[in-house]
Amino acid sequence: MEQCIVIKFLVEENVPPDEIHHRLQQQYGEECPSWTRVFEWCKCFREGRECVENEPHDRRPRTSITKPNIDRADALIRENRRNTIKELGAMLSISVGSVEDIMKYHLHYRKVNAQWVPRTLTDVNKMVRMQVATKTRMETLRKLKWNLLTHPPYSPDLAPSDFYLFGRLKSDLQGMQFVDDDAVIQNVREWIHHQPQNFFEKGTRMLPERWKKCVDCRGEYVED
Repeated sequence: MEQCIVIKFLVEENVPPDEIHHRLQQQYGEECPSWTRVFEWCKCFREGRECVENEPHDRRPRTSITKPNIDRADALIRENRRNTIKELGAMLSISVGSVEDIMKYHLHYRKVNAQWVPRTLTDVNKMVRMQVATKTRMETLRKLKWNLLTHPPYSPDLAPSDFYLFGRLKSDLQGMQFVDDDAVIQNVREWIHHQPQNFFEKGTRMLPERWKKCVDCRGEYVED
């Protein structure tokens, strides 16, 4: 009913059906009604309809939506999450509409990147995925023969530019006056160009020691 209210409002604003359908797709995604359905509602509202609820009507229940078909559809999806609605309908020998209802209202699946996935993850689903991801990551690291290092707390004291480069640059340029930004840039470039090679090597070699200090201080400020 919510979508019908939106359609009615947009019709009163003289928005064309194509644009209404496009807006509904952006807002509701897979829950958006088909273009044909949107066009029918637009036509009804333009002809003066006020009610936004579906009129009651008799409909023969779908006999193909049974528990065996639902279970079979779930099994097929788990075997291959890239099965299409048409393929599932052919394998189950039921209509496309019945398959759509099973996917949407009974199994609560939705398509993501051409794959069927549950609409919501339970706590158990989340735990299983975390375990699989952790196992895969560790197996990959062992295969690559990479060593795991303890990740230090984040701190600007671990950036060579902060604990080594900028301090010396500031000290050497202290007291100088510049007429504009270009002059600052030019002087900084000249300063960097005139530093010996071992100046930058020293800053890099200091990093492990700095790292240890930061870890020992639990990420607190590191004094020089």
